[in-house]
Amino acid sequence: MKKYRFIFVILTILCIAFIWNNSLATGTESSAFSEMVKEMINNILSALGIGGFSEHFVRKLAHFTEFFCLSCLLVSDCILYAKHMSYAPLAGLLVAVADETIQRFSADRSSSVIDVWIDFSGVCVGLVIMYIACKAVKKYRSKYPPQTTM
Repeated sequence: MKKYRFIFVILTILCIAFIWNNSLATGTESSAFSEMVKEMINNILSALGIGGFSEHFVRKLAHFTEFFCLSCLLVSDCILYAKHMSYAPLAGLLVAVADETIQRFSADRSSSVIDVWIDFSGVCVGLVIMYIACKAVKKYRSKYPPQTTM
């Protein structure tokens, strides 16, 4: 695992680039993309007999989801390099603040403190899930240590 740990760093950088690239989009481009995603989600939900989502909800869900994924990658990076996950929340918050700052300078876009909180909540949920997963793996490994073959 350790010899491939640089892959997690590359994935983290790509995730941040994806987030910030979305923030660089103009308001018109961002709205069109959100509308397309909303239609896809609503078509699936409609086929299941469930009501649809608004564009506003889809946009907020996207914020949460992007930062949830980023958090999982940050925790992996922290565990592989620092042996603990204490840097992940700060890094996630910094990326969220930078994300909203980028939006202030994009055409027809605005930034929102509420979006920073939504982003950070995605980071926190990712941290909790990764913490639980790490504890479960550690417990499993202590109960069933790897067999060494000679």
